[in-house]
Amino acid sequence: MDNNVDKDILIRAQAGDLEAFEYILSFYEKRIYNYCLRILKNSHNAKDATQETFIKVYAHRKLIDPEKNIKTWIFTIATNTTYDLLRSKKRKNEVSLDAEFETISDSSSYYEKEGLTSDIDKALEQINPEYKKALLLFYQQGFQYEEIADILEMPINTVKTHIKRGKEQLKDKLKNYSA
Repeated sequence: MDNNVDKDILIRAQAGDLEAFEYILSFYEKRIYNYCLRILKNSHNAKDATQETFIKVYAHRKLIDPEKNIKTWIFTIATNTTYDLLRSKKRKNEVSLDAEFETISDSSSYYEKEGLTSDIDKALEQINPEYKKALLLFYQQGFQYEEIADILEMPINTVKTHIKRGKEQLKDKLKNYSA
């Protein structure tokens, strides 16, 4: 058990004593914030993760075991919360990526009028959208297969297949522009 948070405070917090919980919060808040900040590298997100961590700690306060180290328990919650936030951000990036594709599609006529569209951009617009996502994440954004699998929420072998098939479709479409 952490020397600075005694058994009596843990028992009182477990029973719902707000003063005891506030003591725990004040004791660990800065440590949890700094930990989240190192992982997330963004103060706003770190504040959100810290707040969410302590909401979870309070919601699950009945699980506090006064005989065990509360610090480990709180940091486990903080770790899970932080990585949930990172996964959430990746999913939001996928949505933004889709929105970006739609914007690019909508603006492609403008670029064509201005002569700004490359043959590759034209060919990309013609391939399967699932393959296009995988290709852009791999080649344009520099993600590894594992990261793309996380972002697109699909097995890694499916990602590899999408990239392979996307390259084949792209190569086939580019034949039309090489003349």
